[in-house]
Amino acid sequence: MTTALVIENDPAQGLGRAATWLVEAGMELDTIRPHLGEAVPNTAGGHEALIALGGGRGKDWSDDLTGLMETAVADTTPTLAICSSSRMLAAAFGGRVEDHEEGPFGPRMLAKRDAAGRDLIFGPAPMTLDVIRWRRQELVELPEEATLLAASPQGALEVFRIRDTAWGVQSHFEFTPEQLAGFGDFDEAALAKAAEVDRHIVAAWRPILQRFARVAAGERKALPVIDAGH
Repeated sequence: MTTALVIENDPAQGLGRAATWLVEAGMELDTIRPHLGEAVPNTAGGHEALIALGGGRGKDWSDDLTGLMETAVADTTPTLAICSSSRMLAAAFGGRVEDHEEGPFGPRMLAKRDAAGRDLIFGPAPMTLDVIRWRRQELVELPEEATLLAASPQGALEVFRIRDTAWGVQSHFEFTPEQLAGFGDFDEAALAKAAEVDRHIVAAWRPILQRFARVAAGERKALPVIDAGH
Protein backbone atom coordinates (compact mmCIF):
# COMPACT_ATOMS: atom_id res chain seq x y z
CA MET A 1 0.00 0.00 0.00
CA THR A 2 1.32 3.43 -0.98
CA THR A 3 0.98 5.94 1.86
CA ALA A 4 0.80 9.73 1.79
CA LEU A 5 1.46 12.08 4.68
CA VAL A 6 -1.31 14.70 4.60
CA ILE A 7 -0.95 18.01 6.46
CA GLU A 8 -4.38 19.46 7.30
CA ASN A 9 -3.92 23.09 8.35
CA ASP A 10 -7.59 23.96 8.84
CA PRO A 11 -10.45 21.65 9.84
CA ALA A 12 -12.63 23.22 7.13
CA GLN A 13 -10.04 22.58 4.42
CA GLY A 14 -9.49 18.86 4.39
CA LEU A 15 -8.86 16.71 1.34
CA GLY A 16 -12.58 16.48 0.68
CA ARG A 17 -13.55 14.27 -2.23
CA ALA A 18 -9.92 14.08 -3.34
CA ALA A 19 -9.38 11.63 -0.48
CA THR A 20 -11.78 9.21 -2.15
CA TRP A 21 -10.02 9.61 -5.49
CA LEU A 22 -6.65 8.79 -3.91
CA VAL A 23 -7.98 5.79 -1.99
CA GLU A 24 -9.50 4.49 -5.22
CA ALA A 25 -5.98 4.58 -6.67
CA GLY A 26 -4.60 2.48 -3.84
CA MET A 27 -3.19 5.23 -1.62
CA GLU A 28 -3.50 5.20 2.16
CA LEU A 29 -3.71 8.60 3.87
CA ASP A 30 -1.96 9.43 7.14
CA THR A 31 -3.27 12.84 8.23
CA ILE A 32 -1.46 15.19 10.62
CA ARG A 33 -3.64 17.97 12.08
CA PRO A 34 -1.45 20.74 13.50
CA HIS A 35 -4.60 22.78 14.21
CA LEU A 36 -5.26 20.17 16.92
CA GLY A 37 -1.73 20.44 18.30
CA GLU A 38 -0.19 17.58 16.32
CA ALA A 39 3.42 18.26 15.39
CA VAL A 40 4.46 18.71 11.77
CA PRO A 41 7.31 16.23 11.24
CA ASN A 42 10.68 17.18 9.80
CA THR A 43 10.40 14.69 6.95
CA ALA A 44 7.79 12.58 5.22
CA GLY A 45 9.85 9.54 6.16
CA GLY A 46 7.90 6.30 6.04
CA HIS A 47 5.52 7.71 3.43
CA GLU A 48 5.78 7.60 -0.34
CA ALA A 49 4.16 11.02 -0.82
CA LEU A 50 3.38 14.34 0.87
CA ILE A 51 0.17 16.34 0.45
CA ALA A 52 -0.02 19.81 2.03
CA LEU A 53 -3.46 21.45 2.12
CA GLY A 54 -4.71 25.03 2.29
CA GLY A 55 -5.36 27.15 5.33
CA GLY A 56 -1.75 27.30 6.51
CA ARG A 57 -1.13 30.99 5.92
CA GLY A 58 0.41 32.64 8.96
CA LYS A 59 -0.08 29.67 11.28
CA ASP A 60 2.34 28.93 14.11
CA TRP A 61 3.58 25.85 12.26
CA SER A 62 4.06 27.51 8.86
CA ASP A 63 7.86 27.39 9.10
CA ASP A 64 7.74 23.72 10.03
CA LEU A 65 5.50 22.97 7.05
CA THR A 66 7.78 24.90 4.73
CA GLY A 67 10.76 22.93 6.02
CA LEU A 68 8.89 19.67 5.52
CA MET A 69 8.13 20.54 1.89
CA GLU A 70 11.73 21.62 1.26
CA THR A 71 12.96 18.29 2.59
CA ALA A 72 10.45 16.39 0.47
CA VAL A 73 11.67 18.18 -2.65
CA ALA A 74 15.28 17.40 -1.74
CA ASP A 75 14.38 13.75 -1.16
CA THR A 76 12.37 13.60 -4.43
CA THR A 77 9.30 12.58 -2.44
CA PRO A 78 6.26 13.21 -4.66
CA THR A 79 4.60 16.29 -3.19
CA LEU A 80 1.28 17.99 -3.88
CA ALA A 81 0.75 21.44 -2.34
CA ILE A 82 -2.66 23.10 -2.57
CA CYS A 83 -3.66 26.76 -2.09
CA SER A 84 -1.56 28.47 0.61
CA SER A 85 0.79 25.48 0.78
CA SER A 86 1.54 25.90 -2.93
CA ARG A 87 2.57 29.49 -2.34
CA MET A 88 4.69 28.49 0.65
CA LEU A 89 6.36 25.87 -1.53
CA ALA A 90 7.10 28.39 -4.27
CA ALA A 91 8.34 31.02 -1.81
CA ALA A 92 10.70 28.50 -0.20
CA PHE A 93 12.53 28.18 -3.51
CA GLY A 94 12.61 31.87 -4.39
CA GLY A 95 9.11 32.62 -5.68
CA ARG A 96 7.34 35.85 -4.79
CA VAL A 97 3.94 36.06 -3.11
CA GLU A 98 1.84 39.19 -2.56
CA ASP A 99 -1.29 39.87 -0.56
CA HIS A 100 -4.42 40.07 -2.69
CA GLU A 101 -7.38 40.38 -0.37
CA GLU A 102 -10.07 41.09 -2.92
CA GLY A 103 -12.13 38.61 -4.95
CA PRO A 104 -13.98 37.77 -6.94
CA PHE A 105 -13.88 34.16 -5.82
CA GLY A 106 -15.38 31.36 -7.84
CA PRO A 107 -14.84 29.14 -10.88
CA ARG A 108 -12.00 29.81 -13.29
CA MET A 109 -10.85 28.02 -16.41
CA LEU A 110 -7.12 27.46 -16.79
CA ALA A 111 -5.12 26.70 -19.92
CA LYS A 112 -2.23 24.25 -19.87
CA ARG A 113 1.18 25.45 -21.01
CA ASP A 114 3.30 23.52 -23.51
CA ALA A 115 5.59 22.24 -20.75
CA ALA A 116 2.65 20.41 -19.18
CA GLY A 117 2.60 18.00 -22.10
CA ARG A 118 5.73 16.36 -20.71
CA ASP A 119 4.57 16.35 -17.10
CA LEU A 120 3.93 13.03 -15.35
CA ILE A 121 0.57 13.95 -13.87
CA PHE A 122 -0.66 16.89 -15.98
CA GLY A 123 0.47 15.62 -19.39
CA PRO A 124 -2.70 13.60 -20.11
CA ALA A 125 -5.05 16.19 -18.56
CA PRO A 126 -7.43 18.26 -20.72
CA MET A 127 -6.02 21.40 -22.31
CA THR A 128 -8.37 23.46 -20.15
CA LEU A 129 -8.92 22.84 -16.44
CA ASP A 130 -11.79 24.14 -14.32
CA VAL A 131 -10.89 25.18 -10.76
CA ILE A 132 -12.32 27.23 -7.92
CA ARG A 133 -10.35 30.37 -7.07
CA TRP A 134 -10.44 31.14 -3.33
CA ARG A 135 -7.41 32.88 -1.88
CA ARG A 136 -6.16 36.13 -0.38
CA GLN A 137 -2.59 35.88 -1.56
CA GLU A 138 -1.23 35.53 -5.06
CA LEU A 139 1.90 33.89 -6.41
CA VAL A 140 3.25 36.58 -8.73
CA GLU A 141 6.67 35.18 -9.62
CA LEU A 142 7.78 31.57 -9.89
CA PRO A 143 11.18 30.42 -8.66
CA GLU A 144 13.83 29.62 -11.28
CA GLU A 145 13.49 25.91 -10.52
CA ALA A 146 9.77 25.92 -11.29
CA THR A 147 7.97 24.96 -14.48
CA LEU A 148 4.63 26.63 -15.18
CA LEU A 149 2.06 24.00 -16.16
CA ALA A 150 -1.20 25.97 -16.31
CA ALA A 151 -2.30 29.59 -15.99
CA SER A 152 -5.47 31.63 -16.08
CA PRO A 153 -6.31 33.91 -19.03
CA GLN A 154 -5.40 36.81 -16.71
CA GLY A 155 -1.92 35.34 -16.23
CA ALA A 156 -2.28 33.85 -12.74
CA LEU A 157 0.43 31.24 -12.10
CA GLU A 158 -2.04 28.54 -11.17
CA VAL A 159 -0.26 25.17 -11.54
CA PHE A 160 3.48 24.61 -11.41
CA ARG A 161 6.10 21.99 -10.67
CA ILE A 162 9.28 22.42 -8.63
CA ARG A 163 12.08 20.24 -10.03
CA ASP A 164 10.63 16.86 -11.02
CA THR A 165 8.33 15.66 -8.26
CA ALA A 166 6.69 18.57 -6.41
CA TRP A 167 3.48 20.13 -7.74
CA GLY A 168 1.70 23.27 -6.60
CA VAL A 169 -1.93 24.18 -7.34
CA GLN A 170 -3.08 27.64 -6.21
CA SER A 171 -6.83 27.04 -6.66
CA HIS A 172 -9.20 24.32 -5.51
CA PHE A 173 -10.82 21.20 -6.92
CA GLU A 174 -11.43 19.20 -3.76
CA PHE A 175 -14.55 20.99 -2.48
CA THR A 176 -18.10 20.19 -3.56
CA PRO A 177 -20.50 23.05 -4.36
CA GLU A 178 -22.21 22.38 -1.02
CA GLN A 179 -18.92 22.85 0.81
CA LEU A 180 -18.26 26.08 -1.06
CA ALA A 181 -21.65 27.41 0.03
CA GLY A 182 -20.70 26.76 3.65
CA PHE A 183 -17.57 28.92 3.47
CA GLY A 184 -19.55 32.16 3.09
CA ASP A 185 -17.10 33.77 0.64
CA PHE A 186 -18.96 33.01 -2.60
CA ASP A 187 -21.92 34.96 -3.94
CA GLU A 188 -24.96 33.29 -5.46
CA ALA A 189 -23.72 33.70 -9.02
CA ALA A 190 -20.39 32.06 -8.18
CA LEU A 191 -22.09 29.17 -6.42
CA ALA A 192 -24.44 28.63 -9.36
CA LYS A 193 -21.50 28.59 -11.77
CA ALA A 194 -19.57 26.23 -9.47
CA ALA A 195 -22.47 23.79 -9.53
CA GLU A 196 -22.61 24.07 -13.32
CA VAL A 197 -18.92 23.23 -13.87
CA ASP A 198 -18.52 20.75 -11.02
CA ARG A 199 -18.76 17.67 -13.24
CA HIS A 200 -15.94 19.08 -15.37
CA ILE A 201 -13.81 19.63 -12.26
CA VAL A 202 -14.33 16.03 -11.18
CA ALA A 203 -13.71 14.67 -14.69
CA ALA A 204 -10.36 16.48 -14.96
CA TRP A 205 -8.99 16.37 -11.43
CA ARG A 206 -9.89 12.84 -10.37
CA PRO A 207 -7.46 11.36 -12.97
CA ILE A 208 -4.82 13.95 -12.07
CA LEU A 209 -4.93 12.95 -8.41
CA GLN A 210 -4.88 9.29 -9.33
CA ARG A 211 -1.85 9.78 -11.55
CA PHE A 212 -0.17 11.46 -8.57
CA ALA A 213 -0.87 8.29 -6.58
CA ARG A 214 0.66 6.20 -9.35
CA VAL A 215 3.79 8.34 -9.40
CA ALA A 216 4.04 7.93 -5.61
CA ALA A 217 3.76 4.16 -6.12
CA GLY A 218 6.86 4.28 -8.31
CA GLU A 219 5.60 4.96 -11.82
CA ARG A 220 8.09 7.61 -12.91
CA LYS A 221 8.04 6.99 -16.66
CA ALA A 222 5.93 8.93 -19.13
CA LEU A 223 2.27 8.09 -18.65
CA PRO A 224 -0.11 7.34 -21.51
CA VAL A 225 -1.82 10.29 -23.13
CA ILE A 226 -5.23 8.76 -22.43
CA ASP A 227 -5.90 6.99 -19.14
CA ALA A 228 -7.06 3.39 -19.41
CA GLY A 229 -10.77 3.20 -18.82
CA HIS A 230 -11.44 6.86 -19.65
